Amino acid sequence: MYVISKWIKNKNFRKLYLIIIKLLYILYRIKNILVPLDGSSTSLKGFNLALTLAKSLDAKITVINVIRFSNNYQFPASSEIKQSHVKSAEKIISDAQKIAKKEKIGFVGKIVKGNNISKEIIKFSKIKNIDLIIIGSRGPYPSSETFLGSVANYVLHKSCIPITIVK
Repeated sequence: MYVISKWIKNKNFRKLYLIIIKLLYILYRIKNILVPLDGSSTSLKGFNLALTLAKSLDAKITVINVIRFSNNYQFPASSEIKQSHVKSAEKIISDAQKIAKKEKIGFVGKIVKGNNISKEIIKFSKIKNIDLIIIGSRGPYPSSETFLGSVANYVLHKSCIPITIVK
């Protein structure tokens, strides 16, 4: 499922989208929504959409922040850089948890460490039996792709469960 948030801003489209998701709920019993949060504006919009859906579907939200310390093309990160990334991820998860608690929505936050953000999201969704993924179209560094970020693009093509991409 691919939805552009400009459509959702229109109230009629938002209502239609919620009806479609409710129909999916009937078919798939959506109870666990995964939202990869990286602090970008699009991931936060995705989280807000997940809050709306979780309320209407009586579902819980699982938020993950994937930290990548190194891969084959980079030097290993120093301990200070690692601590900075972990603190940033903890703040993102903590802020989301406060919002979910205020809205009385079930919430699970998880920091995942791995070399490939996209693959970690797919792997996590399979392990945790996620019913729907809501992901921002671009991460915090949007210059790499013109329309769709590389992580969102990978998740879109490799996910076996419904996915909503928020712009």
